[in-house]
Amino acid sequence: MKDEILKILKMVEDGKLSSEKALDMLVILQEREMQQKKTKGKVLKISVDSSNNDTVRVNVPLDFVRNMIKAVGPEYIQKMISKYAKFDKFSSGQSEDIKSPFDEFARGLNIDFLLYAVENDFEGEIVNVQSEDAKILIAIE
Repeated sequence: MKDEILKILKMVEDGKLSSEKALDMLVILQEREMQQKKTKGKVLKISVDSSNNDTVRVNVPLDFVRNMIKAVGPEYIQKMISKYAKFDKFSSGQSEDIKSPFDEFARGLNIDFLLYAVENDFEGEIVNVQSEDAKILIAIE
């Protein structure tokens, strides 16, 4: 962050940036730094256990999750989850009418809420789906 502050001050010194704009940029840098400190070391945990004894465990650093959601947009991620749910049914030969645990997961996961939870230092379960076919848990720890 120190290098970024020095660049901003140099731009003010050279007359390329007004002091008001520089202050706005410095506030943004400070907020970003505070946000990164809040989420440092925290992870988004995804746990899937199927009735077939398949197990998936994924731990993703929260900073990465936040940056990816912002980079590609929450709408895109939500759309991809829905597409995957449809593809999963198609690839497994299931009828569109058959409900699967992934359907509940896709409906239960709101990417905007996930982003809100990440940015507001939320900890705990975000999604918890339990059916006879699978258990799906998403949490921030």
